[in-house]
Amino acid sequence: MSGPGLDRLLGNGDLDGLLRLVDEACDGCAWDDLEQVALRARKAHDRGYQLWPAADHAEHRLALEAPADRAAAAVLRDAPTFGLAPLAEVVASTHRWVDLEPHFPIDAGPVRSVVAHERVARGEDLTGTDLAEDPLGLPLTLAPWEPRLEGPAIGAYSVEDPVPAPGPTRTVDAVDDAPPAGLDGDPGLAALGDLTAVWAEQSNGLRRAAAVRGTAAQAVASLSGHPGRHHRLPVDEALGLLAWAGASGGAHGRRRGMARGRFEAWWCAAALTGLDEAWPPDGEDLGGAVAELRWWRWDDGTPPTGWHLLIAVEDPADGLAWALDARDVADRTS
Repeated sequence: MSGPGLDRLLGNGDLDGLLRLVDEACDGCAWDDLEQVALRARKAHDRGYQLWPAADHAEHRLALEAPADRAAAAVLRDAPTFGLAPLAEVVASTHRWVDLEPHFPIDAGPVRSVVAHERVARGEDLTGTDLAEDPLGLPLTLAPWEPRLEGPAIGAYSVEDPVPAPGPTRTVDAVDDAPPAGLDGDPGLAALGDLTAVWAEQSNGLRRAAAVRGTAAQAVASLSGHPGRHHRLPVDEALGLLAWAGASGGAHGRRRGMARGRFEAWWCAAALTGLDEAWPPDGEDLGGAVAELRWWRWDDGTPPTGWHLLIAVEDPADGLAWALDARDVADRTS
């Protein structure tokens, strides 16, 4: 349906009809029709109709399913009011950089960089790619110590990005209280808190963090009153968990995307290891420093539900430890 049919749906403010049209256009690869929905439904507010959900959905489907040129055009418009995921992440989930690059010219600004970093997070090596404006500044290939991020399953109507499974935990013996780290404006503490800022600022999330002079168990105890149960994490799994949290929007917040999640993981790792003065830190130096930390997931004896990040990290060389308790649920009253 296009032409008069689209005119009628827009004229009647028929949101359901427009959403059906989006499905029909995708089924028939009618990308012209889909672009018209994206462009014209957004302008319907001039006539008093709130049809932006149809426009947002059309842009999402273009980025997800259309050929690279049409998909890139949707990303460059950057028009959605709300979306299941950033369009840069959506387009990178289904298109290779070699297909996308011709449609993101150098003068496209930061969006070219973000799309490239989304592909890097998925394992592509884009070393040597000219990004011009690069707000993230990370290497364009994964370091040997970084995890290859699987990313969410982005579909037409949903983004499946479950909390990574915690693995088996063991109860930790009681520990003595540890003194606070006493570091004014501790960058590691701030970086841990920033991982789930969206959960707290845009959703129902609550987060607490602590830094102590002591062990990870003592840092956890300073938050929960007891050391709880722990599961030791290898470095790559710990960094993958940081990246997952940094990418997530929690229950109701706007998802930030895998490129941002990888950035947050690097930022947090640099802050915890004291390598945050120059950005980005040398990848080999950061990998070596992160490997000297000890990482755990923890809980307070009851498996957490909803979106959650309960992580502890210990720097045995400096005698410091940090713990984060961040949680979000779809309905705080339930």
